[in-house]
Amino acid sequence: MNLKTLAIILFALFFYSCNVGTTRTWNTENINKDTKGQIKALNDSLMKCIKNNDLAGLRSLLSDALMEKSGNDMEQFVKQVGLMLKTTGYKVLNEQYANNSAVGLDNNIPVNISSDQGYTIHYKALNKEMYVSLLLPEGLTNELLITAIYGKYGEDWKLNIIQFGSYSVMGKKAPDYYKMAKESYGKANLIDAVNYSWIATRLLQPANAFIQYQKQSEITAFQLKVTKEANGKYQMPLVLDQIPGKPEVFRIYPEVLGDGIYPMVYYRSRIKLADTAALRVENEAVKKEVNRIFKGINEDKQAVLYWAFNELPDGQKRVEHFGFADKIKD
Repeated sequence: MNLKTLAIILFALFFYSCNVGTTRTWNTENINKDTKGQIKALNDSLMKCIKNNDLAGLRSLLSDALMEKSGNDMEQFVKQVGLMLKTTGYKVLNEQYANNSAVGLDNNIPVNISSDQGYTIHYKALNKEMYVSLLLPEGLTNELLITAIYGKYGEDWKLNIIQFGSYSVMGKKAPDYYKMAKESYGKANLIDAVNYSWIATRLLQPANAFIQYQKQSEITAFQLKVTKEANGKYQMPLVLDQIPGKPEVFRIYPEVLGDGIYPMVYYRSRIKLADTAALRVENEAVKKEVNRIFKGINEDKQAVLYWAFNELPDGQKRVEHFGFADKIKD
């Protein structure tokens, strides 16, 4: 499947008043056991409701105002996320309990901020007592992050915010792909730098604006820089003049499959797709030219994938293609 930005469904209440006060926070290991136990029970119910498409059960966890605001969109959320889950099991990435002196304060909670993986949790405190749970559903190769932010209403905890987003791909998060992109750029492997930085930016907001990586601005700026450089160096469509028929490379991007990430090369051929023998001969030449022009594209990869087209896809209709794999590693 093509790695696409995972749609983030967000339900939240927003207060725009400017309040002044203080906030005390406790992180995962320092939270009161009773409070932690109450939230665990709610998180267990939350995961079961999502997995089992139990809309009524999920709504019982919401605050009244959030339930009114979410309306029919909650049904879409349950269906979309529920289909992705393989089990109701999950692990807790991080938990934060906050006690505010007033309602409406901005809570900004740093997590591992001295690390390259560090991030800050941002939200508006709709209640004096707030609780953040960052949950990773089990059994997924490419992890989702479910963010549940609760507020305490009297004696009961209710959901004020719930959302999900892409957290990792093949076990690596946004800062990891940023590091890989910088290493590739240092080796003058520009296409790898573009591809890895592109993945990094797609993982930058696993909880929308509620989580901000310490290096978010740096990662975004680097991705824009290398993309601009690549667009200047490689004018698409790029005609492969050395090959009879002059096939044209018009797109290169990272393809995420079940067992890895592969460079995918789209090119237009003037050979009819039905003539597979001639296509294979041409593809051998295309592979050599692509490896020569796009430095590093075939280094440290299991394979490079190729799709040959007779016409350029326009996004409006199905366009036939013929695929090849240049296997590099076993």
